[in-house]
Formats: sequence, structure tokens, C-alpha cells
Amino acid sequence: MKTLFKTTILIAFMAVTSFNAFAQSKYSVTVTVKGIQQRTGKILATISNDENNFPQGRGVKSATAEVTKEGEVSLKFEGILEGKYAIVLYQDLNGDNKLDMSGQMPAEPFGFSNLTMLMGPPNFEQCAFDLNENKNITISLFSF
Repeated sequence: MKTLFKTTILIAFMAVTSFNAFAQSKYSVTVTVKGIQQRTGKILATISNDENNFPQGRGVKSATAEVTKEGEVSLKFEGILEGKYAIVLYQDLNGDNKLDMSGQMPAEPFGFSNLTMLMGPPNFEQCAFDLNENKNITISLFSF
């Protein structure tokens, strides 16, 4: 009976320690949005690790922030696992919770992580960053 008890305790201990060994670290990403021209609406952002469906695919998490009367707007993604990610965001000017289009061009301001110049639709690699610590990222809005 003592041996069974010790074996059970040992197995339980090993299970707990092995689970903790496989637990990944989680980080936060704070995004500062610059270049806001129209002081209305809100900023909707998505962080994604899906290379194949970026930027239209579903993201890992979404965040929203109201546009203020002046200054920059910040939003935060929390509890994101270590990995490679990209962020896409847009300014929803009319409150319909979607990026409005004018033909094939966005009709509302938009932006991507790691992108300062736009030469056509970007891919995941152009916008990606490695998340292995808490990050602060600045994204500038583009508009046509």
C-alpha cells in the first residue's frame, strides 16, 4: 500500500512538473497609432500568426480603442504566446465595424506593423515581428 501511495505521488509530481515545462510564456503588445487625421470613430486591430491568410484571416486576438480629440491612440494585446506575429488595423470612421472599400482600395485609414511605406498589399513577412518579450509597436495610418 505504501508503495502504491508513493508511486501515485511520484506520478502526480512528474505530471505537474512536465506540464509546467511545456507551458509557454505569454507577453503583451502595446500599439501606438500615429497619423490620425480624422478625429472620429475608433481603431480596430487584430494580431495574427496566420501567414497564409494575412491580413484578411482571423487573428489570435482583437483590440479596440476610441479615437481621441488629439494625440496618439494606444491599444494593447495581452496574453499572447511567444511566436511570430503581424498586426493589421483600421480606423472605423462610420461605426459599422468593417473596413469600408472604394473599389479595391480601402476607404478608411488603415495600417500594418513594421510597415512605413506602402507599395501594394503587404504580406505577412513584411509586417511580421518576433514576440519573445513585451513589445511596444508604433503603426502609422495610411489613407487614400
